[in-house]
Amino acid sequence: MRRTSAFFLVIATVAAVFGFSKIVLAAGTATISLSPTTTSVDTGEDFTLSVLVDPNGESLDTVRVNMSYDPTLLEAIRFDLGTQFPSLSPGYEIDNTAGALTYGGYKYGTQVTAEGTFATVTFRALSSGTAAISITSDSKAIDDGTEKVDVSELGSATITIAGDTVESTTPATTETTTTTDVSLEQQALVYFGAFYARMPSSGDDWSALHCIAYGGCKEDVQDVAAEQAALVIFGAKYAKMPSSGMEWNVIHTLAYTDFLGVTTSDDEEVVIEEPVVEEEEPVVEEEEETTDVSLEQQALVYFGAFYARMPSSGDDWSALHCIAYGGCKEDVQDVAAEQAALVIFGAKYAKMPSSGMEWNVIHTLAYTDFLGVTTSDDEEVVIEEPVVEEEEPVVEEEEETTETTLTAEQLAIGYFGTLTGTLPSDSADWEFVDIAAHGYSGATDASLEAEALSVFTSTFGRLPSGDDDWNLLKAIAYSGAIL
Repeated sequence: MRRTSAFFLVIATVAAVFGFSKIVLAAGTATISLSPTTTSVDTGEDFTLSVLVDPNGESLDTVRVNMSYDPTLLEAIRFDLGTQFPSLSPGYEIDNTAGALTYGGYKYGTQVTAEGTFATVTFRALSSGTAAISITSDSKAIDDGTEKVDVSELGSATITIAGDTVESTTPATTETTTTTDVSLEQQALVYFGAFYARMPSSGDDWSALHCIAYGGCKEDVQDVAAEQAALVIFGAKYAKMPSSGMEWNVIHTLAYTDFLGVTTSDDEEVVIEEPVVEEEEPVVEEEEETTDVSLEQQALVYFGAFYARMPSSGDDWSALHCIAYGGCKEDVQDVAAEQAALVIFGAKYAKMPSSGMEWNVIHTLAYTDFLGVTTSDDEEVVIEEPVVEEEEPVVEEEEETTETTLTAEQLAIGYFGTLTGTLPSDSADWEFVDIAAHGYSGATDASLEAEALSVFTSTFGRLPSGDDDWNLLKAIAYSGAIL
């Protein structure tokens, strides 16, 4: 695929910054074992084994168990998930031809820290002999995307079988599930929101979300250039390599769909557009107390955009409910906290909040410990990003909303805050604002612009593509405020 030399330079630069030289999978102390470890049965007899997961000091949210067994001696009949990780992951399979089984489960919310029964597996003995059932080294125990299983402590069981051979009574292979999993899609919404800052709306959006949730979007022929571009975007967002299965689903979605326009062809150059923040349709809440899954899904997008993860603690879920349903504004207004919240929101979206839910975000930031913005008479607001003028929350009763249009100078101040985390204060800072807003006509310096290009791509996860982007790059290069 044809890529400009500048883009490969950017990939190399950002890869060096984020350490994209190799994938490192962390190991932990969690163990997976089988019980009992030995048993004796007759042919034609069913028996069960318990799959035990011991976090052993870790905190786990997801486990996947892969087993191998001799299909000439045994057949797997059923896999029953326990209460330790009660939600069944997509992509389970029993293959009695190959003698392989794979099942996954996860727990939403509070992580698992105590030993328990992950599942029970039922087998039937087919022929006499000694059969080994083993948990294989590709099994997983995950803590927030990080591998925590100790592969040296994976269990096995020995089954002694007596009697004449009996015929199998089960299908050779169970079908892999394609059932929609709401919890997985909620997790995928966090990633979608983190990159797009909105809810999915079109068929392509929902296809992309399903790719993130369930995988399946990786092409048979690897597109190395597109995957590198996707890694640049992911690294600029999270400052790390993808580690969980869903994070790699994000990479493949970025690389092999038009989700963010990363896919390439022999005749096209990669153009990664800035994610467009689209105004959300106001939601009319008819009952204050009623849980609305759609509202909570929208709120997850904002939670993901600011926290880049799923809610996990009680405080997290309280904050999400504040975003979804409101009710977190204090009777006595805290002007300093609301201003700080507006700064954070403006730096993220480069606009004022306009919908009811966006004002819920402001109040959640200002009056909860969601991002530590709350203040007191003895505390000073530490976050000094561009100040966006505060407006009174607008209660939108009509279907259409009006988006606030910012001036070029306001947008430039927002970008300055994104890059520095402060307001413009000296002449160099305001020179940055002037160049970003109105352009640059002075002498040029190729080395300064190369440095500015590295800053631009590492901050925004893309190449400059329009006049506004190039004005911003020149402001980085020539104002003296950044370099």
